Parts: sequence; C-alpha cells; structure tokens
Amino acid sequence: MTAPAFLGTITRRESAVVLAFTGELDLATAPEARTVATQAYEDAAAGAGKRLVIDLRAVTFLASVGLELLADHRSRAGDTGVTIALVATSRTVTRVLEVTGLNAQFTTYADVETAIAG
Repeated sequence: MTAPAFLGTITRRESAVVLAFTGELDLATAPEARTVATQAYEDAAAGAGKRLVIDLRAVTFLASVGLELLADHRSRAGDTGVTIALVATSRTVTRVLEVTGLNAQFTTYADVETAIAG
C-alpha cells in the first residue's frame, strides 16, 4: 500500500489546535488542504487559546497554492485574534518560506510542543 499523496489532520488540544499536513501541498491537493485548514482555523478561533499550530514537517512539496493558503490564514488571524505558529524543519519547506518572505510573517518552531507553548 502506498502512502497518500496528501493528508491533513486536526488535533484539538486544550490551548491550541494543531493542523498537520503530510505529503505534497500543491494544486491537486489544494481543495482538501483549504477545507481542513479552514476547519482548523475556525476551531482555533472558537477555542480558549485562539492558537493554531500548522505542522509542516511531513510536507514533501510546497507549491504556491500552499503558500497562498498560509498567507490567507495569516491575514484572517489579525481580525479574529488567532495566533498562528508554524512547525517546519525540512529544507523543502523552510527554503520556500525564506525565498518568498513568508518566514517573516510567522513564528516557526522545530516541534509541536514548543509551538503550542509559544
């Protein structure tokens, strides 16, 4: 059995909502990614901690639609008081964030627990 090309999972914690993406975040997977990201964002906005942690450690490819998704949720965050933190360790993801300047828009952590703690 082969691994799925993309998977987005939401885990609700007491002080944060964790959205973990696995696989390729590209044009083909963008609709599913948007759906799960919107749900995670809404869960975070309704929660006590108002914190959304997006775990990108298992992302193997990050296309422009994935960057757009991150930027869209970042701009929404200011209106609702949600804090968004990224978890990214692979050069595949961190390099794209650096080149596009999105790394300056987010605080990035090496692991989920540290990102939740903020």
